[in-house]
Amino acid sequence: MSRYEAYKPSGIDWIGNVPEHWETVRIKNVASIVNGSTPSSSVEEYWDGDIIWATPGDFNKYEKIIDDSESKITEAGYKSCGTSLVPVGSVVITTRAPIGNVLIAGKELCTNQGCKTLVPNRIESRFLYYIISISSIELNVLGQGTTFLELSKESLGTFKLPLPDFEDQLAIANYLDHQTQKIDCLIANKKAQAEKLKELRQIEINNAVTKGLNPNAEMKDSGIEWLGKIPKHWDTKRIKQVANIETGNTPPMSDPENYSEEGLLWIKPDNLNDFEPLTESAEYLSEKGAKLARIVRRGAILVCCIGTVGKIGVAGKVLSTNQQINSIEFFNSIISDQYGKYLLYSMDKVHNYFSNKVVVAILNKINQGNIKLPIPPKKEQIEIANYLHQRTTAIDQLIKNIEAQIEKLQELRKIKIYEAVTGKIKVNRYE
Repeated sequence: MSRYEAYKPSGIDWIGNVPEHWETVRIKNVASIVNGSTPSSSVEEYWDGDIIWATPGDFNKYEKIIDDSESKITEAGYKSCGTSLVPVGSVVITTRAPIGNVLIAGKELCTNQGCKTLVPNRIESRFLYYIISISSIELNVLGQGTTFLELSKESLGTFKLPLPDFEDQLAIANYLDHQTQKIDCLIANKKAQAEKLKELRQIEINNAVTKGLNPNAEMKDSGIEWLGKIPKHWDTKRIKQVANIETGNTPPMSDPENYSEEGLLWIKPDNLNDFEPLTESAEYLSEKGAKLARIVRRGAILVCCIGTVGKIGVAGKVLSTNQQINSIEFFNSIISDQYGKYLLYSMDKVHNYFSNKVVVAILNKINQGNIKLPIPPKKEQIEIANYLHQRTTAIDQLIKNIEAQIEKLQELRKIKIYEAVTGKIKVNRYE
């Protein structure tokens, strides 16, 4: 690609120089900004309509165009809270938890207060979308708040953009549609490969911990619905018969002296990461806080039992957890920790089945303790665990390689967008 003949300073640090004939404008000068809002949840007539009501959670489901939402509202719903429908082609941006995710409205819609909508008037929708898509860092700098960052309408309105004439905007948008489509296709293929490997990983673990490694082993009915047949020489027991189960707790957060920048690890569900031993955390308990916590030994298996029920982690050192996590400390004379972690990993759906589902899934330690497990002889447990360590390590490395390739493709995508929307390359109008 060629460059423009002459450049000038844009006055925008992260943009640098722009073509001499381009403008620098604020968003409020090229688009109307519409705040989102939420109808009263207690008024039934406001909900279950056919009008898209987008929230930040909907953004993960779409690549570029949003044309549906998990929740929908009625005409009375959006009118009740003083918001308005925005037209097709509007640019919708998350401005709270997180700031900077962006999509284009494929249908008329409205949003909740976690989003704002830019209705273009002298800027091409896709050109605006592409600029916003690479501006999340800069937009987050403008966020305000202590509990969470939020980007106000005023701050968003003052955000500066480079602006070529409309014909150049259109040419750049068309060029980027073509370029990003190719990259997005490659990324989608890579993600599909990673998902297949994750499925293979799950199958390998499930088969090994429930059927063993000998394909010719004589089988028997386990008497457990979710388990089916198991090797004839295996036993079955309830979790409470082979392990201690303890629910974590949260020392009073009203006393800041319970927490510190170092000390006893305090693990929450977001920290759980399958088989990588947990040796660090985002939060720690002080010596005072540790006296109020439930201590978990190194090697114990941690199972999320509220929300994402069944998600697991492994204690890489002595630690504590919050009340969303149950720690499983196996009696090593019956079940080894190494076999136990693979066994519990394979049981996420089982754990979820035994949970009480009201607003969120909750699995208490009594129900968890009554879940039955397959118990192979100790020697066989070690063989299974060693086999699975080799297999999962190999599969995880393949997944990491693919994820690294995806990151490089995503970075390439950003570079192509940045070069085009800032004028670092010249896009001819009739390419």
